[in-house]
Amino acid sequence: MSNYTIATDFAAKDALATGNPSKLVKGTEVTAELEAIATAVNSKSDAASPAFSGTFSGSYTIDCGTY
Repeated sequence: MSNYTIATDFAAKDALATGNPSKLVKGTEVTAELEAIATAVNSKSDAASPAFSGTFSGSYTIDCGTY
């Protein structure tokens, strides 16, 4: 599983002077953000009906019971 990490600091672009070419939002930056979000979301289990694989170990409390 991966967590979403911001790739482009869009807020920093707001502070740049008008006319600064770095102030523009590029399609490649937006694509990178959307791909990072998609990767993070798609690597997580669904809350409604999660499917897990592998071996679980340790002590866990699930559904108010200890297993």
